Amino acid sequence: MASAGPEPGLFGARTALLVWLPIAAITALHYGISHELDWAHDVLRRLYYLPIVAAAFRHGLRGGLAAALVTSLVYLPHAFAPGGHHHDPAGGLEKSLELLVYNSVGATAGWLAELERRRRRELQAALAEQQSLIGQLVQAGRLSALGEVVAGIAHEIKNPLHALAGTAEILDPLIPTTAEERPLWEIHRKEIERLSRICGRFLSFARPAESALVPLDLRRVAERTVALTQAEARQKSVQLRLELPPAPVLVRGDADQLASLALNIAVNAFKAIGPRGGTLRIAVGSVGAAANIGAADSIGGEATLTLENDGPPLPEVERARLFAPFYSDSQGTGLGLSIAARIAQQHGGGITADNAGLGVRFTLSLPAADA
Repeated sequence: MASAGPEPGLFGARTALLVWLPIAAITALHYGISHELDWAHDVLRRLYYLPIVAAAFRHGLRGGLAAALVTSLVYLPHAFAPGGHHHDPAGGLEKSLELLVYNSVGATAGWLAELERRRRRELQAALAEQQSLIGQLVQAGRLSALGEVVAGIAHEIKNPLHALAGTAEILDPLIPTTAEERPLWEIHRKEIERLSRICGRFLSFARPAESALVPLDLRRVAERTVALTQAEARQKSVQLRLELPPAPVLVRGDADQLASLALNIAVNAFKAIGPRGGTLRIAVGSVGAAANIGAADSIGGEATLTLENDGPPLPEVERARLFAPFYSDSQGTGLGLSIAARIAQQHGGGITADNAGLGVRFTLSLPAADA
C-alpha cells in the first residue's frame, strides 16, 4: 500500500473500506461481547492495529494519527466505563498501555510511510535525470558518428564541384547570351551553385565553427535579417514586419552566426507560407525582472529574437522533431533548423517553436549581457 502514494482525503471510498469500517466493526463487537469472554476482547483490542497501519500507509503521518485518535476515542468508554456486562475485563494498566501503543504505532507507521514515499520520489527523480543524461550521451554519439560520415561525403563531393565550377567559369564567356543552348547552360551553372551550397550546409552541420562571442545589440541582428530577406519576401509576396524596442538589447554573441540562425528560420517561414503570400514578423525583446528599463539593467534576464509567420500550424508530431537533423519535407536537406538549434546552444541559449502569435512562432532566447 505504501507505494500507492497519499490520497487527497481521509474519507475516500477505499479509506472508508480499509480503515473506518473495520474500526466501526471492531468497536461494535467489543461493545456487544460479554465481559466473560476475556480472550475475545484481547483479540479485538489487537485487531485495531490493522486499520491504524492501513491508514498510515495510505495517508502518511496524518492518516496514522487520525486513525489512532478515532480508535482511542471509541475504545475509551468501553475500557474505563463503570463495570458492567459489556466492560472490557482487562486490567487498567494493560488498557492504558494499549491506548498509548495505538497512537505510537499510528505515528511511527505514518512517519515511515512518508519517509518511504520521499525516498521513492528522490529515486524517481534521480532515475529520470539518469535516463535524460543517457539519452543525451546516445544522441551526442550518434551525431558525432553522423557528422564524420557527412563530412567525408560532403568533402568528396565538394572537390569535383570545385572543378566543375572552375570549368563553368572558363566556358561561360564562350557561350553567347543569344545562343539556343544558353538557357540549358544557365541551369547547369545554377545547379552547380546549389550543390555547392548544400555541401556547405552539410559541412556546417558536421563541423560547426566556433562562436566568437562579443557584446552586440540583438536589434542589429534583426535588422540584418530583414535586409537579407527583403528580396525573397518581395518575390513571394510576404510582408516583413520589424518591431524593435527603443533601448539596446545586449547579448554576447557571434553576429554572423546569429544572422545565419535567423535567416534559416525565415527561409523555412517562406516555405511554410507558400505562394499565397503572408506576413513574417521579426521582433526583439527582453524578459526579466527589469526588462522594461533596458538591457543594461536586465542582468540575469533573457533577450529574445522572435520570428512569427502566419503559415499553417505545426502538427504536434512535427513540432517535436523540428530541430532534429535531416528532418524535413522534400524541399530541403533538413539541416537548417538543426544548425539554428546548435548555434543557439553554442550561445548558451535555446530556441523553441510554438503554434502562437500570427500562426507559428520561433523564439530564440539568449542570456542578457551587461552594457
